[in-house]
Amino acid sequence: MVKKTKLTGLSRIEKSPDIPTLVMNQIIDLIAQGKLKIGEKLPSEQEMTELFGISRISLREAMKLLEAKGYIESRDRKGKYVRSLTDNVKTSIEDLISVNHDKIWELLAVRRLIDSEAAYLAAMNVSKEQKKRFKKIIDRLSVIGADKVLVSKEGGKLYSDFFDILADSTKNTIFVHLRETIAHVLTGAFPYSRKKLARIEGSSNEIVDQLMKVYEAIEKRDADAAKALTVEHIDYIEKSLKKAFKEEG
Repeated sequence: MVKKTKLTGLSRIEKSPDIPTLVMNQIIDLIAQGKLKIGEKLPSEQEMTELFGISRISLREAMKLLEAKGYIESRDRKGKYVRSLTDNVKTSIEDLISVNHDKIWELLAVRRLIDSEAAYLAAMNVSKEQKKRFKKIIDRLSVIGADKVLVSKEGGKLYSDFFDILADSTKNTIFVHLRETIAHVLTGAFPYSRKKLARIEGSSNEIVDQLMKVYEAIEKRDADAAKALTVEHIDYIEKSLKKAFKEEG
């Protein structure tokens, strides 16, 4: 279910020769602050015209500007949604990996840098609400069973959700957008990687154990440990994938 966004911190717009641009700038500012998150639905046209105190024509022009710049997108007749700021680079990365699978290792190298730094910042900035979200994932992984996470579709989603919350906990919106792009590439460019990892004996249990250790370090606000444990996790993913590829010949 898509979360409907309630816009706060907006200013009503007085008469101006360029109302659409002023509306656009306010929406962009909310995205930059993380008050509007990736995938969230914007309020209805009527609600926004009332919030800004402007006409429907001016609002529609502002929405066109935001879409043209890649900040939002229209989904059929469902409304307007916030896009990732890095959507425009996804296709080229996916094409690169589809042509040369060795690029997987380069992608993991990027994850090693971004996710480990995100873990470091998360340990320093994580909120009570984000801790609860982490705990729900850990609890759900336990219900599924650590040995079944890699072969479970839900397990794959929970894994991705864990790192999404990690990025969100940094209090840095750039991390959130970078993480969203990486998650998209990981699931879109080589969805078979989870199945390959599942062939390595004990890998599912090991990965769940690693996530739990990262979570524990974040909960204790041990930034150095959270970063080191995340690097260890990515190293394990790379080592296991290489082993799986080698066994395939």
